[in-house]
Amino acid sequence: MSTSINLDLNLIADEAIIDFEHDSLDFNTYSEVIAEAILKTPTPFTVGIFADSGKGKTSLMKFIKKQIVLTKKSDEKIISVFFNAWKFENDEHPLLDLCSAIERGIQKNRSIFEEDIVLNILDYIKYLKYAVANIKIQVDAFKIDNNNENTIDENLEKQLLNQSTFFQIFELLKGLEKILNEENFKIIIFIDDLDKCLAKNAVKLLESINLILDLKGLSFVIAANRDTIEDFLENRRKSKYSESNEETGKVYLDKMVQLPFYIPTNNGKISNLIDNIYSKTNTSDILEDSIKNVILSISSLDNITPRFIIRLINRIKVSSKIFMKINPNTNLDINTIYSLFAVSTTLEELYNDIYQILVKNDSVVKYLIKTIQHETYIREDSSFYLNINKTQKEELLKVLENDYDALRMIFSTEQGKFWLEHRKLRVETFEFLHSNILEESSENKIPIYKTDFEDTIVLIEDKDVNEKEFIKIPNQNFEMSKYVVTNKWFNEFVNSNGYLETKYWLEIASKIWLMNHKINSLDEKYEVMVEKEKNYYKKKYKQNLLKENFNKDLQPVVYVTYYEAKAFCNYLTSLDDTYTYDIPTKEQWDYVAKAGEEERSFPWGNTWNKNYCNNSSNQLHKTSEIGAFPQGNSKFGISDMVGNVWSWTSTLEKNEYNYLKGGSWNFSDSSYFKVSNNKMTFYNNPSFQYYDIGFFCVRTKK
Repeated sequence: MSTSINLDLNLIADEAIIDFEHDSLDFNTYSEVIAEAILKTPTPFTVGIFADSGKGKTSLMKFIKKQIVLTKKSDEKIISVFFNAWKFENDEHPLLDLCSAIERGIQKNRSIFEEDIVLNILDYIKYLKYAVANIKIQVDAFKIDNNNENTIDENLEKQLLNQSTFFQIFELLKGLEKILNEENFKIIIFIDDLDKCLAKNAVKLLESINLILDLKGLSFVIAANRDTIEDFLENRRKSKYSESNEETGKVYLDKMVQLPFYIPTNNGKISNLIDNIYSKTNTSDILEDSIKNVILSISSLDNITPRFIIRLINRIKVSSKIFMKINPNTNLDINTIYSLFAVSTTLEELYNDIYQILVKNDSVVKYLIKTIQHETYIREDSSFYLNINKTQKEELLKVLENDYDALRMIFSTEQGKFWLEHRKLRVETFEFLHSNILEESSENKIPIYKTDFEDTIVLIEDKDVNEKEFIKIPNQNFEMSKYVVTNKWFNEFVNSNGYLETKYWLEIASKIWLMNHKINSLDEKYEVMVEKEKNYYKKKYKQNLLKENFNKDLQPVVYVTYYEAKAFCNYLTSLDDTYTYDIPTKEQWDYVAKAGEEERSFPWGNTWNKNYCNNSSNQLHKTSEIGAFPQGNSKFGISDMVGNVWSWTSTLEKNEYNYLKGGSWNFSDSSYFKVSNNKMTFYNNPSFQYYDIGFFCVRTKK
């Protein structure tokens, strides 16, 4: 009897729990007590939420934030601010971002408090941001004046303390503290994802926090993996001081945190956790027992976190559905398929080193069946006659000694017993899970891809295209570049000393960014790109990231920040007596992409065709030359409005981040290229750069 493939996946998003009704880890109780401690303890006060990745640090912070709102007295003046450290880790001045986050938090709640007080606090923060933004300028000026381009004199900070900027910051902080204290005003700042940052960036942010940590009126809640942060701080100490310095990473962190809280183990709570995280999908269905039983069997392990469970459930569900679609006439019922994939994926995730041995070696399976009949692990002499090599034998026995209880529980379930008893089915499941891996040529290890779109690509030569062409947009006062800016065109800016001419970098933020990011050639920029992104690219696409795949003359320039795109436009304006050049606004981009009033779904029409633009389903895994997909042009003749590269716009999201439009070669889901769908609109810090971000230009008559 064939099984139905009309199966609702009901996958789970890996996101923080924010509703008390979905709490199954006692976070509600933890948050009540911690919130009370924050509200009743005089400031300054810092709480550390410590746990391994995926154990719910963000969820607990969200609960604490919510509890503060629920339990604070009506006359208490309290504002909570949530700051994601990872989002801003590459910024030069974390303190500037932190001030901006505080400013946004106050703006959102200003109607609750007296206007004069709020305006006074906002003024202090505004001027503090301005002063911090000028630190880098003064430091670089000091280095240049002292002919010291690469290192900073040990006494530099002391010397700068006598200058206006540092004195200004000190005075502003004291002024902010005074008004917060006088008005009984408290700002609670939640710092999340600190341990996701690169070590140097995490330390930089911690040192910025430390600058304002002892201000009355401020409380901090910092969530991180404690061991990771201590290692960051310890390495910083060793590089900055001699080994005799007694302030270890642990001591540094202990000075910052007055209340450390370690999220307890999830033991005994996994069953409720599974039900609650599954109910967040807003479905009336519950998780099938064939999956749930296997997950419950490993609940005693310390590394079983909410994130691990979510990933495991999603993988089991997706693999099972793909299997059923590929094998519509299988005689296996749904629960049997779930059982096979639940056991296989669980073993692979937890015990990948012995997983294949367990799948294919009958002598190991017989030994395992005999062994798990005992309540405790007994290493019998017969284990030395297993039909496996010495290394495999040592690894198997090591796992049995360390995780015997978990393995025993897995194979004591109905699903685990079935898996052990049916060799053919477990081998088929294993082969299926690994059959879709890209095959590699044994000669050069370059992945072999199959695609059906090569015939749609138009090969062009320099003489066939004018990369500087602009098109007049009907019923609008601007022209738009027909193509995204190419390497060849951008190189003219680089070769004209564009990174040395400060007249092209008008905003103070762009000037600050420029000081640490001057380049002499695009080749230099792409070498940095390859070094930074190569590991993630290799993991995702199973091939090496090569600058040669991005640096051809007629490929879009990528890995450019908004600041660089804007400077390029200022450069063009300086050369042209007729036109002023700029980055398109979000509204200008939308108008062109949707064909004005037509409101098209895609630039070419209302039907998706993956062969009309460069997207990852085409498996190029790199940018294509401009004009390679003419069938995907917009009604007005603009090329690559979707696909190839995301495009910067000059429109800001909440006065902080620039919108990005159009999708790129790095995405495949058609919804990212649907111009009438907000899903394809991203926004990011103007200093962000990536190998799939470029830009168009617009121009208007002077």
